[in-house]
Amino acid sequence: MKENVKYIIRKAKTSDAEDIYYINKTSLGYDYELDKQRNNLESVLKDKTQVIFVADIGSKVVGYIHLTSYDVIYTDTHKNCLGLAVDNDYKRMGVGSALLNQGEIWAKDNGAVGIRLCSGVEREKAHQFYQSQGYEVTKLQKNIKKNRRLPVLIHHKNTHNNRQ
Repeated sequence: MKENVKYIIRKAKTSDAEDIYYINKTSLGYDYELDKQRNNLESVLKDKTQVIFVADIGSKVVGYIHLTSYDVIYTDTHKNCLGLAVDNDYKRMGVGSALLNQGEIWAKDNGAVGIRLCSGVEREKAHQFYQSQGYEVTKLQKNIKKNRRLPVLIHHKNTHNNRQ
């Protein structure tokens, strides 16, 4: 562990991709190809509804937070935290708190009344961290998704309305 670590919080850049890849792999367990992560990062950085802030020590990124808009018809505008991760060597040094604080400032400045996030049931230390930052568990849910078998668009002739 490092003592008296000095870092700055700034917006992410494409050149941060390798450090973010390392954090995703070692801190979150996501072993997704570096080139694909770099491409995704480039897309996110161009999207004005999303932001990624990083904690930077010199030329090394040691943590990041990724937020996006959460605009639904059944509640006030929120921001959705899609990811918050800190390099294992820099945990418990205030990096996560600083990133979360910057995300909250961005959320408020962009019209949100709050931040929501989902955290895997197995990430108990993360839950403790969020609760120490004033976040509350509001419900438990299942994450349900469908990959790779999405339908192909087929144009159908509408014969229903053409009856004579």
